[in-house]
Amino acid sequence: MKSVINAIPVDPIWFPLVKKFYQAFYPSGKPNKAEPLWVIKDGANILCAVRLKPLDQCLLLTGLVTHPRHRNQGIAGQLLQTISEQLTRQPSYCLNTPELTPFYTRHGFIEVTDEALLPSELRSRLQRYRIKQPRLIAMQYHKKTPT
Repeated sequence: MKSVINAIPVDPIWFPLVKKFYQAFYPSGKPNKAEPLWVIKDGANILCAVRLKPLDQCLLLTGLVTHPRHRNQGIAGQLLQTISEQLTRQPSYCLNTPELTPFYTRHGFIEVTDEALLPSELRSRLQRYRIKQPRLIAMQYHKKTPT
């Protein structure tokens, strides 16, 4: 039987380990001590991490990464479920590629089809990011009802 491992906010003492985790498995996802970070860990091993970047008018979920040996086991979904309270406190978004849309849709995000509705800071960030990733899309979190 698989044990349930809860997601926790990152304590500052864990920051160096989270930084190493990102460097190893998602080098472009550079964590910042000033941003809320959440992880699922098993003992001293980080299995999954995510950053919640506060912007002026919203929250940007970014840098969701799972250790390669623990992918496709529902851990990232568990992490998103745990932080759903933080995501409902203010408008919350993620920017991702179309391949990830089904995953985020299952976890309460919907695609923003009219980018004019995005907060201005997020809209300009999306436009900048699309220079390197033209297929990038924006999704907004909407609290899911239990099924």
